[in-house]
Amino acid sequence: MSKLYDDLNEQMNFELESAYIYATISSYLDDMNMKGMVHYIDSQVIEETEHAKRIKAFLQDVGYRVKYRPLNPGDGNFASIEDAFQKALAHEKVVTARIHNLADAAKELGDHRALNLLAWFVDEQIEEEDTFGAIVERLGRIGNSWNGLYALDKELSKR
Repeated sequence: MSKLYDDLNEQMNFELESAYIYATISSYLDDMNMKGMVHYIDSQVIEETEHAKRIKAFLQDVGYRVKYRPLNPGDGNFASIEDAFQKALAHEKVVTARIHNLADAAKELGDHRALNLLAWFVDEQIEEEDTFGAIVERLGRIGNSWNGLYALDKELSKR
């Protein structure tokens, strides 16, 4: 199989690692007693795992033997709730760049199967960056206002 499929396999692992990173954010938010934010981020953990499953299924469907690697959840240290969400947004921007690189490689190779898979991820990353960007923007406006943080917490519990 091609380097593209090796890179897709790495992206599958990166999506699983993303789930671990979000799990560390969830743990921090739980320590802060922000149960709505925990719910929101825990949903993100599940979503990242689903992304990995989508890539895994594709790789297996095309006859590629999937390989796993150790995952790094990060250090789990955050200066504030805003910092946790800023790090989540920064992480999503890394994911977007990785997906775009994969799509470029698939296009260059003329691999329409991989392009079809990656088109879904390109669209998904628009939503991810938009959503986290909006939360970060709102957290910046809220600042250290616990009233504002609790209002946002309640809103995020409805995901």
